[in-house]
This record gives sequence, C-alpha cells and structure tokens, in this order.
Amino acid sequence: MSAESNLNLVRRMYEALNAQDLEAHHEFWHEDMIWHGPPGFGDIAGLDGFRNEVLKPFYAAFPDYHVRDEIQVASGDWVSATGFLTGHHRGEWLGVPPTGRTVRVQYSDFWLVRAGKLSENWVMFDNFSLLQQIGMDPLRQAESKP
Repeated sequence: MSAESNLNLVRRMYEALNAQDLEAHHEFWHEDMIWHGPPGFGDIAGLDGFRNEVLKPFYAAFPDYHVRDEIQVASGDWVSATGFLTGHHRGEWLGVPPTGRTVRVQYSDFWLVRAGKLSENWVMFDNFSLLQQIGMDPLRQAESKP
C-alpha cells in the first residue's frame, strides 16, 4: 500500500473513533491486532479486546470524546500521528468518579499497516495530564502513601 492510502486508512479509522462506531473497526483493524497501550495499560491482543477493554470504557468515561491529529506522517508500512483528544469526564476513569470537567490531552500513535489494515498500534497518551485535569494529583497521592 502507498503512504497516502495508509494515511487515508488512519483518517477513516479516526472518523469511526470519533463517531464511536465500534462495529466499523472491522474495516480498519486485523482481528489479531495488538494495541500497545501507554504505561499502566500494557498490551491488548485482538480487535474484540481493544474494543471492549479500551474503547468502551473510554467512551463511557468521555462520551463526547473527539481526537484530532495535528501531524500525520507515513513511510512504507508505518503511519504516525500526534494530536489532542478532547471531551468531558462523564463516567469513572481510572478510579476517578465523573467530574464533568473538560479535558484536552496530547497523544501520539504509531501504526503498522499489513495487507491494507492496521495490525499494531503503539500509543503514547498523557494520562498524567488527564488525571490532573479531572482533579487528581498523582504526585501528591504518591507522596502521601506510606
């Protein structure tokens, strides 16, 4: 696949993410895909695991979730992007009850494209900033523990 077609694949996948269309992801991801999550999340194997363990909980916590890339780059079988996620904290996230607060969080992704679909995704997501924006102070909590 060309770099442009791989970029287009990612753009269409983001449309499905923003629409919270969980079924559409079959069009973009291999069933045996691997999501390499940010620190604390680990790897999730398989499209069903990704949808159920990553997307559904995040959509429940941030139902107006929206991502927008600021930069996209493709080379060969690789696509990368960085941008911002926005939304309102309406459900529990990482043990924090809903606050209603607005969040704006930076992320970066790297995808490996195989046979026209995404097969792996390496994710860098600023969970520290997200937790601060919803009212947690991870550093203070760590200092208060014995």
